[in-house]
Amino acid sequence: MKRILYLLIILTLTSCRYFNVSPVNGITTKNLTEKPTQSEMTGIWEVDKFSYELNEEKGYEKKKIELDLKENGTFEITNLPNYVNVFDQTKDRFVNTNGTWEIGKDFKGEKWVLNMRFDKSNLYENGMSTSYDLYLQNDEIIIWNFIGDPDSGERFLYEKK
Repeated sequence: MKRILYLLIILTLTSCRYFNVSPVNGITTKNLTEKPTQSEMTGIWEVDKFSYELNEEKGYEKKKIELDLKENGTFEITNLPNYVNVFDQTKDRFVNTNGTWEIGKDFKGEKWVLNMRFDKSNLYENGMSTSYDLYLQNDEIIIWNFIGDPDSGERFLYEKK
């Protein structure tokens, strides 16, 4: 009985996120086979239409949400909705925050991810480290971040401008 329980827990935790299945709008993605270059990653990234629609569904006004990955390994995010931090939301509906970034492998050492270390802010009181998934869609890199449970389909997908 314990084995079945452990198996169910493992399957629940890994679910769609680690099987490269997207529960969102039938989007299909493929993983990068080569490490993205600095020039491929640096620049301004904006969330897609689905992400803006998710904001509106949650009762948020329409504001441009951008991620600026800088060459020196720092980043700035403007107008990030507070619900992206599912554990400790601030009273501010939109947050401008920053931190550092680097490209690395996921915890299994299989897929390329964008490792982000958020500085202390009103969104993340003690700072926070997280990894955003990197995929190819139509031969372009996209940055994919699930919000909460990946099976919910709530996510932000950043595309380079």
